[in-house]
Amino acid sequence: MKPTLPRIDPAKRTVVPPDPELSPKAARNIIRVFVLLLAVPLLFEAASWFTASKTNLAAATVRSGLQWLLMHGLNEGNKNVYLGREGWLFDQRELDRLAHARRAANEVQSSLIKLAAQLKTQDTTLLVITIPDRATMYPEQIRPGRYLDVVRLKGEAGRLADLKAAGVNVLDMTEALWEFRDRQPVFFSHDSHWTPEAMKAVALAVYKHVYEKLPRLSSPETPVINAKILDRTDPGDLALRLDPLHAARLLGEEEANLVSIQGFPPSDKSPIVLHGGELMRVYDDAQLSFGGGGQAPEAGFATQLATLLGRPLDIRGMPVPGESYEDKKLVIILLPMAELVP
Repeated sequence: MKPTLPRIDPAKRTVVPPDPELSPKAARNIIRVFVLLLAVPLLFEAASWFTASKTNLAAATVRSGLQWLLMHGLNEGNKNVYLGREGWLFDQRELDRLAHARRAANEVQSSLIKLAAQLKTQDTTLLVITIPDRATMYPEQIRPGRYLDVVRLKGEAGRLADLKAAGVNVLDMTEALWEFRDRQPVFFSHDSHWTPEAMKAVALAVYKHVYEKLPRLSSPETPVINAKILDRTDPGDLALRLDPLHAARLLGEEEANLVSIQGFPPSDKSPIVLHGGELMRVYDDAQLSFGGGGQAPEAGFATQLATLLGRPLDIRGMPVPGESYEDKKLVIILLPMAELVP
């Protein structure tokens, strides 16, 4: 049998090297490496469900490395956190709320109307304070552009009008905070909560509203308080949802200057009830962002508002059916707009 002669390049009259061929052994080795690369993080993830915390730490380390690659290689967050422009993070549910034309209905509006009717029979005022979310305040961090006004959902104006028509006092802070953001940040870039400065601005607006409509409920005397400044840093709850292990290394930490005030502890005897969720508790709860993980900072919305009004408040969570408001003169609800218009 004659040997196969090498091909000759007629233009250069040189021997053309043969096309490279992948041997079966080399192909098997590549497949083994690929499978191993897939199997290692999957094994860590599976082991973290059944074994001790050391394996959980190993799984978290693998996730941290993969998240770093996603962020710096593909400019991607994860299924729960969207990576916007200039390092801004957004809860994916915020974007879903803005993008989806059809939304799940809820009973918040009807519940507020029923509560207003209940309170009216006992001559108690209901004040609802609506707070916009981060995507509403910073749309340019999601989609580049020059935004001259707030990006609102179509249903917001109608629902606010319905509440007012039912006798609910509504203080919508969206426009005010849109103007405020030109002076100071309203939200953090890596945390879902509002800044202390925005919180204080809303507390002051509520105080002015109460002083104008119900002046008898605010004290004319200057309160005696014990205040101190707290400088806190935190990677942010959204950053921690991206990388629970190395969030600070991945995106850095943000700073908050808190004013811790003591002098008006909550009292169920107060004629003013304040309802709220995390927006109300964020700087009063040691376990939330910028809380420090130790003693409660006592620097949140309830603390600020009580100081401005000069009296303690009856502080509660979000309203539930059947709550009693006997001897109450004012019920305030700090309500994210995303709960009124999901």
